[in-house]
Parts: sequence; structure tokens; C-alpha cells
Amino acid sequence: MKIKNLPKVNYEIRAQRVKLIDENRHLLGEFEIKDAVRFAREKGFDLVEVGPESTPPICRLMNFGRYVYEKKRQERESHKHVHRPKVREMRFSLKISDHDYQVKLNKTKEFLNDGDRVKVKLRLRGREMLHSNLGMKVLERVVVDLDAVAKPEAPPKQEENIIMVNFLPQKRREHNEQSTDQKRVGEES
Repeated sequence: MKIKNLPKVNYEIRAQRVKLIDENRHLLGEFEIKDAVRFAREKGFDLVEVGPESTPPICRLMNFGRYVYEKKRQERESHKHVHRPKVREMRFSLKISDHDYQVKLNKTKEFLNDGDRVKVKLRLRGREMLHSNLGMKVLERVVVDLDAVAKPEAPPKQEENIIMVNFLPQKRREHNEQSTDQKRVGEES
């Protein structure tokens, strides 16, 4: 894992003079860059530029390897708790039995409750193409049955022999609506 925007260390620092802070965060004063690097080496630390925008730049004595390790660990921790919604797909057929329909519907509800988007497809085969209106009825039934859990992005549409509809989870939509309501309440206050 690569860390973005690492600070300059030791001889990477281009300033002639730097303000030096020791490992206990006490200001030691202004030093020439060569003296500051030598001082850091004698104490067994690296010279790390922590305030590059100030004049002269602020540098601190620290163990740079440990600093990089801590940053990577923090980044890993922050990525652990992020749920990236996936697009799941559920396939139905025109001649689906009631039990199979309920099983697929329950699995679709499970995906939606996890916060994932779901694409429901119904594939028409052979002579089923002549009865695409029956396929539309099956998908409209799915839309009605999932009404409490999700909202369709658009009505079911047919592309050649496939009829499909995409669902957005209701949780996320409610969360977005609540946050906009809270913003409105804050603006009114």
C-alpha cells in the first residue's frame, strides 16, 4: 500500500535553514540544514519536514520508518469500515414457480438490505419472445413486492430478449433524504 504525500526526509529537504522540534515536541530553534541532519543522526532519528509552508520550514526529529508504518496502519483501518456497494444480479425466467420466485425475491431483499444495488433480469427464450408482455408482468410483480425495501431506478425495459430493471436500496435513499432534511432544519434555525 502506497501512502500519498509523504513528507520530505533528511537530505530531501531543500531549505537552507529549518526550525527544529525534538522528539518530545519542544522547539530547539533555527538550524542550518546540515547541522539539523547531523543532530538528528546523532540522536538516532530522522529529520522530517512537518511544516513545509512556513518560513523557515518546520522539521521534527522522529523515526521515519515508524511514522510510515503508523500511517499505513491508519489507512488500512479507515478502509476496513467502508462498505462499497456492489451491483448484484438476479435472473428470473418467464415460467418461474411460486417457490422459486419467493427464494429469489428473498435473496434480492437480502442484497438490498446489505446496501447493494440489484439488477433483475428476465430472459425470454424462443417462443417466449412473442409473449414479452407476460415477462413485463413478472418484473412488475417484482417491483411491487420489493416496494418496501427498494425503489426501481426506472420502469422495466426490454432490450431484445432481455427485460431488466435496476433497484436502489431504500436505506441509502432514506439516509440521503434525512441528511437533506437536517440541512434544511439547520438553515431555518
